[in-house]
Amino acid sequence: MGIAPELLPFLDQFPALELTRESLARTRAELNKLSKQAADELEGFDHIDVSDEFIDRPRGGGKLRLRLHARSKDSGKRPGLLWIHGGGYILGSPEMDEPQLCRMADELGCLVVAADYRLAPEHPWPAALDDCDAALGWMIGNSGALRIDTGSLALAGASAGGGLAAALALRARDQRPGAIRYQCLIYPMLDHRNVTPAASQAKEYFLWDHKKNRFAWDCYLGPNDPSGDMSPFASPARADQLEGLPPAYLCIGEEDLFYQESLEYARRLRDSGVAVELEIVPGAPHAFDKLPAPMSERSLKRRFAALAQHFAQRA
Repeated sequence: MGIAPELLPFLDQFPALELTRESLARTRAELNKLSKQAADELEGFDHIDVSDEFIDRPRGGGKLRLRLHARSKDSGKRPGLLWIHGGGYILGSPEMDEPQLCRMADELGCLVVAADYRLAPEHPWPAALDDCDAALGWMIGNSGALRIDTGSLALAGASAGGGLAAALALRARDQRPGAIRYQCLIYPMLDHRNVTPAASQAKEYFLWDHKKNRFAWDCYLGPNDPSGDMSPFASPARADQLEGLPPAYLCIGEEDLFYQESLEYARRLRDSGVAVELEIVPGAPHAFDKLPAPMSERSLKRRFAALAQHFAQRA
């Protein structure tokens, strides 16, 4: 099918991602500069309070920055959502998603907490997952002061953030039973095996391709042997048991490298008795929802509606 024609005029809005060990620091700095500039210039959300909190990382790892988004004049209990940014486990910051996070806080009336987790290869697995788990623990432990309804607590993330959200849902099921009530996985990075059908191996993928994916997974897994028994907390697609996970919303574009692994994960969730709302977006490449096109807006509205429905069930 190819990329949807309505997206083509906007593809050059994405920065080039040069990913090598030598170029990674420069690519990070450039992406962070663009993200911060866009966040600073964001308009229409003066009624949204955005602030940073700093909490202890696990095992003496210094301070973890959490970026909070909430409507200024809200009172009483509100839903809580832990957002995990993308970037292949090696790039990114909460600011890269600031427009969507402010909009989530505004339209859903929830407190959005975004974790500025440690990045690979300097901090391989499980550092990022430990940081996200620490953020979750902080939200639960401070739910009174934060006015969070812990009965509706949700996880959400895109790309590597979607992979971390899926991994954290698995970990929380085993170590914090009942803590997570919903997971929203947006084109998630789930499988370190980089599996696609043979017919797709030679296909060109926009923005995030096989080469970038292999590099990112190699950085993230670090000293862990990818050929051995991989923990599902590192590569969620390797999980043998998916029973008992919270309901899921999963969005994936047909032109995304992660299309097949996302479909397979959704199928396995359903086979394990987990309710799944699967959104397949024709003609959509990776990160399509960041482009100013009608199909992007339709997808955003659909995931917001799914989250709103979940939160309403606990109201």
